This record gives sequence, C-alpha cells and structure tokens, in this order.
Amino acid sequence: MSKTSIQKKKKYKPQQQKSAYLFILPSMLILTVFIFIPLFASLVISLLDMNIFMKDISFVGLLNFVRAFQDSRVHNATLNTFYFAVLEVPLQVGIALLLSIYVAKDNKYTRALRSVYYLPFVCSMTAVGIVWSMLLDPNLGMLPYLLRCIGIESISFLKDPNLAMPTIIVVSAWKGFGYTLTLITAAVLNVPSSLYEAAEMDGANTWQKFIHITIPGIWPTVSFCIVTTTISALQMFDQAYVMTQGGPLNRTETLVQYIYDRGFQTAPYDLGYASAISVYLFAIIAVITFILRRFILEKGE
Repeated sequence: MSKTSIQKKKKYKPQQQKSAYLFILPSMLILTVFIFIPLFASLVISLLDMNIFMKDISFVGLLNFVRAFQDSRVHNATLNTFYFAVLEVPLQVGIALLLSIYVAKDNKYTRALRSVYYLPFVCSMTAVGIVWSMLLDPNLGMLPYLLRCIGIESISFLKDPNLAMPTIIVVSAWKGFGYTLTLITAAVLNVPSSLYEAAEMDGANTWQKFIHITIPGIWPTVSFCIVTTTISALQMFDQAYVMTQGGPLNRTETLVQYIYDRGFQTAPYDLGYASAISVYLFAIIAVITFILRRFILEKGE
C-alpha cells in the first residue's frame, strides 16, 4: 500500500467518525431523555419514601424492595405477567409463521392480504380493547349472541376468572401478529428459490420444504421476533387495563398495571414503592433478554 493512500486514510478517518457520530446523535439524545434518565431516576426513587406530591421525602434504602418481595399482589402480578408472555409469544409468532406459507408470494393478492393483516397493529390498543370488550359483552356482544344462536350458553369471556386472561392473550396475538408476519414474510421472500426447486426435485412436499428450508433460512428473523415480542409481552398493560382493569379477582393484573396502580391510581400514590417494582420488572426483563440472546439469537447467527 502506497504512502499516499495511507495518508488519505489517516486524513479522512476522523472526519468519517465525526459524520457517524452526527448521524447517531439524534437517536442517542432520544434514548438519553426517554430511556437512560428515567431508568436512573427510577433506580434513585426506588430507594426513597416518596409520594406523587414529592413531599416529606426520606431515604429508606432497600425497604421498598423488601416490601415488594413480601407483597402477595406482586407475586400474583408476576405470575400473571409470565402466564401472558409464555402463551402470547408462541401464539403470535406461530400464527405469523403458518400464515407466511401462504402470503409469501409476490403478487397483488398476497400484498393486499399482508396489508390487511398489518392493519390491527397500527391501531391503538385502547381502541382495540374497547371494541373487543363490546364484541365480547355477554349481554350486548356479537360473539355471545352468535353462540346463543347455535345453542351455546352465553359465556362471560372477560368476567370469568378462568377465561379473562386467555381472552386477552388471543386479542393481543390478533393485534400484533401482523407486524411479526410482515418481518417473517420479508425474510421468506429472501430465501433463494433454487433451494425450493432442488427440494421439489427430491420429492419434498410443502411441509417438508417449510421445516427444512424455510425455518433455517429465516431463523435470524424468527429469533429477533421472539426476543422483541417477549420483551413487549412482559410489559403488557393496555390490554388488561382497558378490557378488565386487572380483574376479575386480580387474575389479569400484570406488573406494569400494579406499578401504575401503586404510583398513580391508589392513595397514597407511593412513587418509591412503584419505582422499586419497576426496577424489579426491569431486572426480570434484562435476565430473560440475556437468556434469549444467548440461546436464540446466537443460534440464529
């Protein structure tokens, strides 16, 4: 390599670094303001006895965390959160995977179909929750009415303690699978067609091609969807708050909903205690994300 080229590299490298930093600066500012600063503030507030009016603030150390580990509603909310995530994530990703077999074709019909599937994702979860609450109402809802028409007794989907959470899981998967389907379909379209042609020559059917060609070819995208969907599921709030308000019998109350309740809804509005629970949730999400990255994302790579 000539001295001139080396000098040019040395000359332009600092300028290239400056340009890169300028491009990432807006994102870093947004992350700092809305992620890093609130995260640090939550950690500090979790060590304080502090209400929403910020009066009579005192340092209590780890007492808020001790109180959280002894709180039966925290235990209940944790179980509900895991229950939701363990069922909703496979359901959402599974539906998207199965539908990708049929919509991963580059024609007008499948493109329109993918757009239709994507529509629920762009709708507000609050609006979706209200509409589904009306559709499932045992007295006025369309679905209970149709069930009565075929001789099935009216079912209280959102008022039955055993059915409320499964109902919310189905609604959440219905709303979110369009986004997952879009990502997976894009990955499927990038799998070389020559692999499918070779498999057809060997006598493989559609299911065999899906298992042995499609899944391995799109696994990085699938693993990304699993990780991001799991993180989102562990922070579930809107669905339960709008459709059941955490009931019946706190069977749909999640950690985020309990944090909101203790900090902003139920007196004495204990921000310190709510922040301690939020730090507890953050630790859970961090550990689960690390495990998923270790055993799923790395396998995909």
